Amino acid sequence: MAQFDRRAGILYNKNIKRTERMKSSMSDINVEELVQTMSAQRAEAMRAALEADLMAAFEKGKEAGKAEGISEGEFRGRKQGVIRVAMNCLRAGIDLETAAKAAELPVPIIRKLAQDNGIELA
Repeated sequence: MAQFDRRAGILYNKNIKRTERMKSSMSDINVEELVQTMSAQRAEAMRAALEADLMAAFEKGKEAGKAEGISEGEFRGRKQGVIRVAMNCLRAGIDLETAAKAAELPVPIIRKLAQDNGIELA
């Protein structure tokens, strides 16, 4: 029986070594696959974060541009309104100084606007 036990032990040891080698080679493959998978997942997470940051920056820029456009449009509209008031005053025969006060513009600018619009001043 001692021989049998000894052989069984040797066979058992060989099987353990073979199993360990298989596990080792399998774990090398699994580790490599795991590293690749984790790298791919991390790259995807970074890409998604970058995309989210870019979209947020785009939206912020879009809103800022829209606000600036509205502000610029309001400014131009007020400016055109003031010019219209001045021209209407001059066309109605109101004197230059009164038109300047009504439009809240300096007299030289009112004079230039009148000249540009073909309005004769007395």
